[in-house]
Amino acid sequence: MKVKDGIIGLVIGDALGVPVEFKYRESLKIDPVTKMEGYGTYNMPPGTWSDDSSMTIATMASIVNKNEIDYDDIMKEFLEWIENGKYTQYQDTFDYGITTLHGIMNYKNGIDAIKCGGTDERDNGNGSLMRIL
Repeated sequence: MKVKDGIIGLVIGDALGVPVEFKYRESLKIDPVTKMEGYGTYNMPPGTWSDDSSMTIATMASIVNKNEIDYDDIMKEFLEWIENGKYTQYQDTFDYGITTLHGIMNYKNGIDAIKCGGTDERDNGNGSLMRIL
């Protein structure tokens, strides 16, 4: 139950943040998020989660379905998410990072799952921190 509770908390926090993504901290101090809002940064309805929740759910689905960590299967789930909107509320993948897209497309093009990520100094987005749970 603790894992499920953690994922629910992650999704709720993500949905609270989607409408205000890229806003400055100072503007949020003046107008803080205190409820589910919508139609902000991505013009999505209140309660919409982002790529961070979708990729967390995809990762957990793979682990549960395979009963192990299978990098190829996780990447297949990520590919389903980015191409078909799986693990989204509206079958619409409306946001993802450039580094994430690059890694998933590398996998699609035949690069081994464990080697499809970038190695450049700039290939270090914070998405993995969002999914550390």
